[in-house]
Amino acid sequence: MKLRTPLSLVFAMAMAACARAAPPLPGDSVALDGAVTLSPPKFSSAPSEAPLGAIESKLFPPELIMENQAALQITAPQRDAILKEVERGQTEILHLQWDLQGEKEKLVAVLDADHVDEAKAKDQAAHVMDFENRVKSAHLMMLVRVKNELTPAQQRSLRELRARPTATKDGG
Repeated sequence: MKLRTPLSLVFAMAMAACARAAPPLPGDSVALDGAVTLSPPKFSSAPSEAPLGAIESKLFPPELIMENQAALQITAPQRDAILKEVERGQTEILHLQWDLQGEKEKLVAVLDADHVDEAKAKDQAAHVMDFENRVKSAHLMMLVRVKNELTPAQQRSLRELRARPTATKDGG
């Protein structure tokens, strides 16, 4: 007999993985060590100190939707579709991150030489950046598919929720 995991648990696990992995979006920066950073640093419904970028402001982190599903009047079919898209996106991103890490290890090996072969370093860096772009693209497409499950009214509500000062959300 196959045990089924409740969808809410799967969604929570996906959101936790998403927060840990913090997959980057287009326009993010790459540190000297090859780490790609996302601004804001992780999914959060709380507004960050810095304003959202042009791309981030048009999309909604699934965590924000999950935290406000009653206020947004998310229907059961919408919830199921959003969960499916998050699961699909997280699976794709996880596989890409494994490949990305392998490519980073290869670049580190090339850079570890006392005399670095510039052509090899350039080629391997291109492979690393290709996988970084694939991760960014997968993350962006997941967010696009999630947004497409929302009605225009729900999207307006999410923009309003995101714009509220932190004190009104936290009660403090």
